[in-house]
Amino acid sequence: MADGKASGDSGFAPLRGVRIVDFSANIAGPYATMILAQIGADVVHVESRQGDDSRQWAGVGDISVVHRLMGAGKRSMVIDLKNPQGLSVARTLIKRADVVLQSMRPGVAERIGIGEAAVRELNTDVLYYDLNAFGTGSVGRAQPGYDPLVQAFTGIMEMTGHVGSPPTRCAPSIIDLGTGQWIAMGILASLLAKGRGQPVKRMETALVDAGFSVVGYQATTARMTGKRPPRSGSGNPIAAPYQCYLARDGYLMLAAANEKLWRKVVNVLAAPQLLEDTRFATVETRSRNNAELEQKLTALLATENVDTWLERFTSAGVPVTRVYGLEAAVRSKVAQERQTFVESDGVPLVRLPWIVDGNVVPWQRPAPKLGEHTAEVLDEIGYSADKVRELIACGAVATEPQAPS
Repeated sequence: MADGKASGDSGFAPLRGVRIVDFSANIAGPYATMILAQIGADVVHVESRQGDDSRQWAGVGDISVVHRLMGAGKRSMVIDLKNPQGLSVARTLIKRADVVLQSMRPGVAERIGIGEAAVRELNTDVLYYDLNAFGTGSVGRAQPGYDPLVQAFTGIMEMTGHVGSPPTRCAPSIIDLGTGQWIAMGILASLLAKGRGQPVKRMETALVDAGFSVVGYQATTARMTGKRPPRSGSGNPIAAPYQCYLARDGYLMLAAANEKLWRKVVNVLAAPQLLEDTRFATVETRSRNNAELEQKLTALLATENVDTWLERFTSAGVPVTRVYGLEAAVRSKVAQERQTFVESDGVPLVRLPWIVDGNVVPWQRPAPKLGEHTAEVLDEIGYSADKVRELIACGAVATEPQAPS
């Protein structure tokens, strides 16, 4: 099955008619509203004249891949919120919103006139969603918020990597992306609650909240024991063998987390002596003695190539995979079968992880040029052509692209 192409014609649009005014930037907030845009929400992304930072980030040639993904399905308005007339435009837009999302530093939205209290005066029914880094309290409000800072703060870097290695960032932006998913779920939950007569006025998610949620069970264990989770490389300290192993010509990942699978591993390796070794008698003892176990398994696996072991373990029902580089994974038969990539304006974007009644969710529209929809949205919210020209002339808004898309 070939990669799909985005038609923008999807019957799965439960948020059609919902307008989200998005004052967020970079990844976390824009990822949330991108998800919602693909299922019908009208997302108006309000940007400065310089545009969202993601428009400038390195990509492929002159294409910012991050912006193409985070901006997909949205409309872009350029509004100068420091200009009184620009602020007036933003406030008019807010009056017609179902959701307002902002990710400004604590206190900034209030200072410029789009804080919760000001928004509530304009629109009593709106959901006001505050995205921040470490909260709005006296301790957290001053701390800056970027994905690696939160990975460092929440212990993720100290538990990632191999023993003896320096703190290691998890390569994907798991904090930003995870936060975006929580925001999207929060907005969906609030809209569902509103439809059931339980309106929600305000929601808040901090990057640090999402960080601790990622390490949920490790965090509870650390809180109860006072101990730092051990580094386990490609494995997991709760089970063994449950990690990458080096065969003769490359790495494979074994995941044998219970006794039945452990016995199958031993049978495939033709190593019954491992069953007699008391260090490896249970999941708990294997985990505790994983260094010794890894040494023995690596010696056995080094006798054959990865393909041979894949065939043998798979035939025996042992969970196993080759360790792929991303450049190979994206061209795998699984990625092709799952239609992982759906084209948007010539760019193959990873689709949303939903199959709805047998169909992928298409990209509703490509990421917008900066200010592409300013005039269009102004017309929708009641501004005359003369007034639009006046707003452009005074710098309150902009309609022409100000930066590469």
